[in-house]
Amino acid sequence: MTNLLKSLLTKEQTDLIFENMSDGVMMVNEEGIITYINSACARIFHISPEEAIQSSFTELFLQNRKNRAFNKLFKTSMEKGQLTDKTTVRYIPADSGEASWLSLDISLMQQENTSIRRKEPFQGMIILIEDVTDSFLLHQHDHDCAYIFAGLILCISIYLAAWSFCRFTLHIPLTTSDYTLMIEVITFILFLEIAFCTSFSLREIGLIPNFSHWKKNATETLTTGVIVCLLILLAKLILSLAGIRIKGYFIGGSLHGAYIYIFTAFIQEFLARGVIQKSVKSLMHVKYQTPFSIFLTSLLFSLMHLPFGFYFMLGAFLLSCALGIIFERQRDIWGCTILHWACGYLAMCLFF
Repeated sequence: MTNLLKSLLTKEQTDLIFENMSDGVMMVNEEGIITYINSACARIFHISPEEAIQSSFTELFLQNRKNRAFNKLFKTSMEKGQLTDKTTVRYIPADSGEASWLSLDISLMQQENTSIRRKEPFQGMIILIEDVTDSFLLHQHDHDCAYIFAGLILCISIYLAAWSFCRFTLHIPLTTSDYTLMIEVITFILFLEIAFCTSFSLREIGLIPNFSHWKKNATETLTTGVIVCLLILLAKLILSLAGIRIKGYFIGGSLHGAYIYIFTAFIQEFLARGVIQKSVKSLMHVKYQTPFSIFLTSLLFSLMHLPFGFYFMLGAFLLSCALGIIFERQRDIWGCTILHWACGYLAMCLFF
């Protein structure tokens, strides 16, 4: 390939073509020394051309043991003379920078290119490198969201099926603590799924507090909480005057119940905001992406309150809509957790 280029183009023309390419180009001679690297390749690997030229390819790029697939690919070409198809691998710089995903196309400097093992010694190679990090992460993100959403739908289906079976088939009276325990089990399963089966970070699912805007978030949370609690009291007054009784038993009002409900509120907000709303928003590439994710999340959240009756489902839907807006503004679940705890426990005390 090099001889063909020399016969058709001058060195200046060849360098001009390579320098204007968006993909990286690197040439390595038979001794494993880098003889050429264009600007795009230098940007991809975060090095200067002067640093790379006349350096050993092995010493410069194949010393990081974290790059197993990257190292194996080039060792196969350089030591065994074998070609592989165009491959996408992860690359982590030696200085422990951010990982990137590179699409590599290796051409050996030999008269014929085959995928079988060669007997003749290594004669050099030309490498075409494309940085596909953005597209790879986007694809991975969609895959993670779809995976989580599928697990969520499965868990909710099992939850409703179990409730229906116990309530209408076995006629077993379940308590509020039973429903709460079922939701907590679902949340724990989904947390394990996120931790071990996806690439989501704790910040992406809202578990890392947004300390840079804590004063603004605290004021917003307090103001919203006061407004929602007043609306709950007003709703209770109107329903009482109308003679509408939502439930015939009382479960709220104790300090022990308030302590327990803090954990419940955190679990449910992680499920509703960190899992459902985050996944729906990432998957639904529509015009009104955020409102649609809040609406669908609130619909699913209210559905999980089906055992408590229609009015309580409606209240859960409206509260979830408000919490969804707060989550989008604050980018973490902690303000939502406080609001859920205060407003939710007040609602239980008043309506049960």
